[in-house]
Amino acid sequence: MSVPGHISAQIKGGLFAMLMVSVLCAGAQQQPVTTLPLDHAFDAHPAAAGQDSLIHVSLWQRSPWTGLPSAPRTTSLSLTSPTGSKALGWGARAWSDVAGPTRMTGLHMGLAYKTRWTDRWKMSFGIGLGWTQFAIDGNQIDLEVDDDPVLGSTYQAVGVPDATAGLLISDGNFVLAASAGQVLGSAVPVFEGTGLDSRLAPHLRMMMSYRHARGQWGWTPIFQLQQLRPIPMEWSFSLRVDKERDFWAMAGYRSAGAGHFGAGVRLNDQLTFSYNRNWATGSLAQVLGGGHEVVLGFTVPR
Repeated sequence: MSVPGHISAQIKGGLFAMLMVSVLCAGAQQQPVTTLPLDHAFDAHPAAAGQDSLIHVSLWQRSPWTGLPSAPRTTSLSLTSPTGSKALGWGARAWSDVAGPTRMTGLHMGLAYKTRWTDRWKMSFGIGLGWTQFAIDGNQIDLEVDDDPVLGSTYQAVGVPDATAGLLISDGNFVLAASAGQVLGSAVPVFEGTGLDSRLAPHLRMMMSYRHARGQWGWTPIFQLQQLRPIPMEWSFSLRVDKERDFWAMAGYRSAGAGHFGAGVRLNDQLTFSYNRNWATGSLAQVLGGGHEVVLGFTVPR
């Protein structure tokens, strides 16, 4: 793909974000990561729809790289609920990921089958199907050379089917979740009329946590892995400390070069609010700056 070399100064940040996303699309598609996996598990793991017999609603927003113009922003609304069968739970999520003139949006639904090994341990297996749209708005790109044959000046979008699958094991304190996204490997045209295609690569995720309780306090280490070839495997570790699960604070680090810290609160066993402040480390800190991640959760009372 050729891009004119003379670019207006005011859109360098936006074009940088667009080119980065385009590069990721050319090899696969990097799905957003989270530093709050316990607060909206269904966004990454379809088997979480069978975690319990309550109705949960969560609103998640992540805004990393606040120091960069046209930085990416992810928003997701998800719902999980039991069904008429004690062995089945279902979930649905609608999400959007925006970076400058590029956008991904999706709508997914999942079904989880849950079973108990013992009175303590339970396992659920989840599958999900959905639709993901990739779009780029050429009108938001201000180039000194007009009518570029690749970028164009119009809004282009393409949608593809998608599927996820995963497994979750839990005893109430210990949680192990593993899932694969983009398992259909759908082909996505990079730009209409160019003949260039990219194929979505499977996206593998794993999360493990264990809450150790002593009196009214609990300590929960959380470990996550994420793999999307050819991008190197990424890991993150955080420690969450809570008081009777009603108040908590946490801090952690991602191998991609980012630290985070935050806190949360639960009100009346129904409403939860979690916030994490992220910041880049090393040489990228001066360019990318910090970021914010928020989860607002609601449990429907019985």
